[in-house]
Amino acid sequence: MITLKINEALAMVRHVAIELNEPMMLWGPPGGGKTEGVGQIAEDCNAFLVDIRLAQYDSVDLKGYPTDEDGHLVWRPARTLPFVGNDAFPDDRLILLVLDELNSARDAVFAVAYQLLQERRVGEHRLKPNVRVVAMGNRESDRGVTNRMPLPLANRLIHVEVAMDHEPWIDHHLAQGGDPIFAAFFMYRPALVCTFDPSKPAKAFGTYRSWSKAAKLYASTMPHHLKVAAITGAVGDGEAAEFFGFVDIVDKMPDLDDIIKRPKKAALPDGVGMSYAVSVSLSARMNAGNEGAMEAIDTYLRRLAPEFHACAWTLAARKEPRILATQLGAVFCKEHNYSMTAE
Repeated sequence: MITLKINEALAMVRHVAIELNEPMMLWGPPGGGKTEGVGQIAEDCNAFLVDIRLAQYDSVDLKGYPTDEDGHLVWRPARTLPFVGNDAFPDDRLILLVLDELNSARDAVFAVAYQLLQERRVGEHRLKPNVRVVAMGNRESDRGVTNRMPLPLANRLIHVEVAMDHEPWIDHHLAQGGDPIFAAFFMYRPALVCTFDPSKPAKAFGTYRSWSKAAKLYASTMPHHLKVAAITGAVGDGEAAEFFGFVDIVDKMPDLDDIIKRPKKAALPDGVGMSYAVSVSLSARMNAGNEGAMEAIDTYLRRLAPEFHACAWTLAARKEPRILATQLGAVFCKEHNYSMTAE
């Protein structure tokens, strides 16, 4: 099984599950963004999202309950499933059926899922033709509530493992208007975006999910000591300690307004951590509509090591791609052999 970053895995979902109508299975550690990412695909495609947790179902829930109709036994299907004839689901737009926690299901449910995934039906009940199927689950090594997936069921799916990498989290965080300090932190300490280790007893650890909670807590107005306690409870002791240590570094970084006003003379950051903080913070000030500020920022960044210059431009361009259509942007692309068309 190939391991992909979350953005690459989601691109594969678009091609394989949606365009080619082949059911897929996304594997990965808890809090890795699988559920949220597939939900975003549904939103982007204007699809009707159906989230089914098979761990909560019995086999009869999928097949339906028996009833007598004109002397014949008829199975009434669950209204939660997009079978043909179920007017709770549309016929004129894509339906994305998500079988989350698939490998947490009971053995009897696995047996029913054989037919659902292979023949797109359960007994006489058929999925609507506009339904596309994506399954998800934690790995058996993650020590979650999982059961070994039967091989005949596994063979009905196309599998890919999702890895947590800092760059997709940063992109999503900044796109949501998140505090740039988290982007700077993970540029400085990328390994801390995922500290999940199933062999250790820690209840709190770094994942996409827990760091997103930490960002929400950090932006709150709660007293600082409670903020520290809450973030520690979300991401873990060591992870929170490193983050707040980085916050102390950021508090000492040069004034951004002074940098833009005096780019050739403003103080330079002290150390790698502060350099990342400054470059990420400056990237948030770069926009194609203010060429004067961009020129000043670019002038200052060139006084730093090349990786910090590239860091600021890359993040700014992800936020506003048209920034590379400017004269300064074209120079950056040429110098760093960088192409936004590949992003």
